[in-house]
Amino acid sequence: MRSGVSAGDGRLFGHVVVVTGGAGGIGRAVCEAVSAEGGATVVVDLDRGQIDRVGNQLAAVHGPQRVLGLALDVTDEADMAKMARATLERFGRIDVLVACAGILRGRGCLPHPVTEVALTEWSQVIDTNLKGVFLSNRAVLPVMMRQRRGDIVNVSSTSGRQGRANDSPYCASKFGVIGFSEAVAEEVRQYGVRVQVLLPDAVDTPIWFQNGPIRPAQALDAGRVADLILFMITLREDAVLSRPVIAPFRARRRMRPNGRVSTGSKADSTDSDSGGEAMQQ
Repeated sequence: MRSGVSAGDGRLFGHVVVVTGGAGGIGRAVCEAVSAEGGATVVVDLDRGQIDRVGNQLAAVHGPQRVLGLALDVTDEADMAKMARATLERFGRIDVLVACAGILRGRGCLPHPVTEVALTEWSQVIDTNLKGVFLSNRAVLPVMMRQRRGDIVNVSSTSGRQGRANDSPYCASKFGVIGFSEAVAEEVRQYGVRVQVLLPDAVDTPIWFQNGPIRPAQALDAGRVADLILFMITLREDAVLSRPVIAPFRARRRMRPNGRVSTGSKADSTDSDSGGEAMQQ
């Protein structure tokens, strides 16, 4: 656990956590998890209405003094400078940045090969997913370096280590987030600032609407990803998680009469109807 965290008041009591893309999907789940652990939460997103809804939800449970909502664009340099400035003016410190803001493809675009990718679509995806991570990290790092401590988690994807057909801009951006995060981690470790990168597989968030009718067969609940991010930022100072992947797990297991667990393999087929209640994990 990071020094200064009071377990009696939650693992993040007294800490200020900035979450980009905080009004939906993984970002919203992170905001809820941070707030539940006593942290002050800065919700950064584009949609003022969505920001207010998340902020009101958190404030109703934990008090308005622990919530700040900012309608800002991660692709805009001035906006990211304003993010850091407004957070300091309100709370006086920045302890954590979780960079969740991201898009799957350009506005109104469905999956298509690289030969059909317009420059505008390429720019939208790269600007949001990679430039946005760069600008948000750069905005908070001077504060963290002065404090001689801080945590950053940049959200990449399993598409950042294996390219997928018809998603070349997204894959390029997520590969870039990994390389960027690892480079920055080496630059700032001497200041006590820890930079980690997380690679989620399919997550049940609104980003999938950008795929039209295509949906993953299995997807994680965003809360499970938030749980892992919370773990990453509350690790002791002498530890990091190296490119962790979090993926859905839906293995069916059936309890056999002898007390052993059937895995559904051929070796267990003779016991497949032997009684007991199937359990979903």
